[in-house]
Amino acid sequence: MGEDCSAMAVVAREVDGLLVGVEALDGYGASDMLCDVPAVIAKLESLKLALVTRIDDSGVWRDDPNGTLESFLRRLHKRDHRESRRDTRAAAFLAQFTLAHQAAATGRLSRAHIDVMVAIGLHNDSRQALLTDFLPAFIDIAADYPVSALRTVMRRWADQVDPVPGADDEDAAHSRRFLKISEVGDGVAIDGFFDKVAGAKIRAVFNGLMETHHRNGAPDVDGNTGKAAGKVAGKTPRKTLGKAMPSQQRADAFINQVIDPILAGRQLPWTGGSRATVTVTVPLARLEQPCTQAADPRTLLHEAELATTTATRLDTLFASNSATIGVSNGPGTGLLSAQTAQQLTCDCDIHRIVLDQNGIPLDVGRKSRTFPAHLRKALELRDGGCVFPGCDRPPGWAEAHHIIHWAQGGHTSLENAALFCSKHHHAVHANNHKVFIGANGRATVTLNINKPRR
Repeated sequence: MGEDCSAMAVVAREVDGLLVGVEALDGYGASDMLCDVPAVIAKLESLKLALVTRIDDSGVWRDDPNGTLESFLRRLHKRDHRESRRDTRAAAFLAQFTLAHQAAATGRLSRAHIDVMVAIGLHNDSRQALLTDFLPAFIDIAADYPVSALRTVMRRWADQVDPVPGADDEDAAHSRRFLKISEVGDGVAIDGFFDKVAGAKIRAVFNGLMETHHRNGAPDVDGNTGKAAGKVAGKTPRKTLGKAMPSQQRADAFINQVIDPILAGRQLPWTGGSRATVTVTVPLARLEQPCTQAADPRTLLHEAELATTTATRLDTLFASNSATIGVSNGPGTGLLSAQTAQQLTCDCDIHRIVLDQNGIPLDVGRKSRTFPAHLRKALELRDGGCVFPGCDRPPGWAEAHHIIHWAQGGHTSLENAALFCSKHHHAVHANNHKVFIGANGRATVTLNINKPRR
């Protein structure tokens, strides 16, 4: 045992020496060394699996309280159940197939490739019986191609030599379908799993949404804009600030082209005599004061003291001056910041309820505080889309912004309005960027240099 540890120490010192020498390499030298790393890692993985096989053959695992090889590995080698299971299966695979063992020992077969061969090739007895004949071809593929290529080829092979389990797997995948919507600290998380048929439908929809997203001027992965970008009302294309990742573009397209039209088109069924709506509830005082103005701690302290001495419900404590957002057809209410409350009550399709200091509704989305159709059209012609520096979202992707919020005395007029996409509408409120109408009659933004651009 001491000799093995000494040998590992030699390997560790060699790796330490290589790490020290990395700083002296140029890019091409680093690339050349990187080419050799996978083979070395494959050899070390082969050594690890050989050690697992030796432990298995020795029978020392029988001394473990649970009496299994996997429990032995978990207890003494800090592995979880899944990792222990993967190691024992991979070790058994190399012990059974000499050709695979040789390929791993010489660095031609990585651990990731081994796991694919085990998962697909040893799925059942019928595949295992045929694997010996096909293994040389699979090893050659593994030596020259990434794991994804081997997985694709072996899945096709399994589908043709053993078709029934493939159908069973698809049925099992369908039974695992789920879609979860969870409240997290600062938003909502969506997680799901669908079978291949449903997944293809989802991909088709999002591919179409992304194509429309680009045609309407949204930046692509490299920050370039689509053909239609900046061509509204003579607007010239501008360099987009920042680059939206594909996942962010997909999220924007989902909200702007799926969720918003469904809500605006009133396509959802009524629930309890009410249409499905998103509602922002906000105290008027929250809108009348600057977003950055904090509450008087003494007032909150007095409220807390009253709550402890009276029958005040804790779910109402400190709630009288906070904005919330929720839905009309089910649970799910969250706290909103003052910035977002002012943004959403500028002009939008979200239902708003403004409360006085006693919690009595003052305003339930009066049209006088929402830009009417003719004024909205004039605003689109004037601004031609989002007016934030560097943004070229077209009018269809923009929201009308009250430069001076209506709750603070601002009028619903062209002289007090500007178009912003959702992202930059949020940035204007959150970062206190200044918006004004210039001498040319167009909206202009002066960025607050003390805040990062968003």
